[in-house]
Amino acid sequence: MKKNLLIIALLGFVLSGCSLLHIEERQTIAIYDRANPAVVCIHAEEQEPDAFGEIATGTGFLWDAKGHIVTTQHLVSGYKTLTVSFEDQGTRQADVVNSDNEYDLAVLKLRDITNLPAPAHTHSSKDLKVGQHVYSISNAFDLGRSFTSGIISALGRNFGDPQTGGISNLIQTDAAINPGSSGAPLLDSSGRVIGVNVAIYSLSGGSDGIGFAVPMDVVRQIVPRLISAPKVL
Repeated sequence: MKKNLLIIALLGFVLSGCSLLHIEERQTIAIYDRANPAVVCIHAEEQEPDAFGEIATGTGFLWDAKGHIVTTQHLVSGYKTLTVSFEDQGTRQADVVNSDNEYDLAVLKLRDITNLPAPAHTHSSKDLKVGQHVYSISNAFDLGRSFTSGIISALGRNFGDPQTGGISNLIQTDAAINPGSSGAPLLDSSGRVIGVNVAIYSLSGGSDGIGFAVPMDVVRQIVPRLISAPKVL
């Protein structure tokens, strides 16, 4: 009798563990499903392409219902033809509205804003904590959408020397960020954008577990200013 009770208890423990894992997986899937429709893959053809017709690739996300896309300055600087691809709404053309050199942010404007998905959900970065789980959806290595996860490794980080072109007050994360991830949203456990991925520290050229994102509270200050003052090209 005691043996049977022990087996039942152990079985209940195992099933409980499986159930918890399943719940965690469902929560992670829900994060992706909530955030993904507003994420875009960006292809920027050079203004004066070389013999190989070099194309830069990266990521961005839909900021508002007017068709503004947030991404990084270094991705779109010097380019005039921008192709933006949604998961379910196809490919559209976009133009650079303006950019911010200090935080390496840029805003694009879609030429066609019909049938857009809902804009990304954003959330204040003021209460972020080291150790908090974070996620990212990006066009890493131009492979299409990749979903990665990690934690916040540090807050208030400087990347480079801010006085000579570096960026200050960044979120550091170990979520995989690679070439093509520039402009991707950094997400919290509710699928809300809490930062914009802008840089990696890497000796290999790929993800070495040190990525940086501009906090959403900074993004919220910069993006409306860029939208209200379009750059004359």
